Amino acid sequence: MKTNNPGEAVDPLSAIAPDHVQIQTVTGCNAACIFCPNGKTKRHIPIGRRMHWDLYRSIVDQCIALGVRRYSVYLMNEPLLDRELPERIAYLSARIKKPQYSKITSHGGLLSERMAMGLLDSGLDKLRISVLSLNPETYWNIMRLPLKKTLRNLDRLLELKKKGGYKKPRLEILMVDSIHTREEIPSIRRYWKDQGIKLFIQTVENRADQENIRDTAVSAYQLGSFSWCRRMIDQIYILYDGRMVQCCSDWEQRSIMGDLTKSSLADIWYGAHYTDHRRRFAEGDVKGMICECCRKQLRKK
Repeated sequence: MKTNNPGEAVDPLSAIAPDHVQIQTVTGCNAACIFCPNGKTKRHIPIGRRMHWDLYRSIVDQCIALGVRRYSVYLMNEPLLDRELPERIAYLSARIKKPQYSKITSHGGLLSERMAMGLLDSGLDKLRISVLSLNPETYWNIMRLPLKKTLRNLDRLLELKKKGGYKKPRLEILMVDSIHTREEIPSIRRYWKDQGIKLFIQTVENRADQENIRDTAVSAYQLGSFSWCRRMIDQIYILYDGRMVQCCSDWEQRSIMGDLTKSSLADIWYGAHYTDHRRRFAEGDVKGMICECCRKQLRKK
């Protein structure tokens, strides 16, 4: 929590310590999921740009100093595109302890044996793989990836984990509940239950109302009104070059909160710009903010 001078009033909107951080160590993704704005943004976002190690180390160290609990080493990207990802996670693993933990979410198509061994050795706590269908044709139509290869990668990871006696990472599967996959969900639940792997199902949403996915990112049911969000309150989102965006849905990078190559994480997080945005959101004054897109988009459903 931010320290204040004796007798100084504490602003509850600026004094909340961050709990989660997402770090983009590489840009882009080699999949083409129909739900995802990747590769469809108006802003040109280069692929394959990697975060410099000095910046990465500084970010991890500053997050630890602020008491961040969850470290997600991905943001609007495919994290396994970073060949040095295991080394980055190992740096983090050597410095955190429970209840702090590390996590990545990936489509699994790049989970080669080399990468799998690297992640097993890195101390990664959670590995969540997006498997959006178990029908090869549907999977391809959604993700433009071969299902057979992804499942083979997962099987090999589990073999290596068992053979090496590794306790971590815990493997989890993620899918989205959309008009494209709704009918598959019962059989998908049974499949992963039989594998002894936990399945998470999320509602598909187009939070920032990306024009190019309006027709494909469609939920299987009516979405309720969006009235609150904790992302600005306790979550940090850092791009590969050190800029901090307000939200993980800010694919167009409209709302830059600060630059970690110029200012410290604490100064940005507790600074006037962030505090003003939090106050406006709490008061419902979101006109001109990225939050306005979310509310408009959800009301359309």
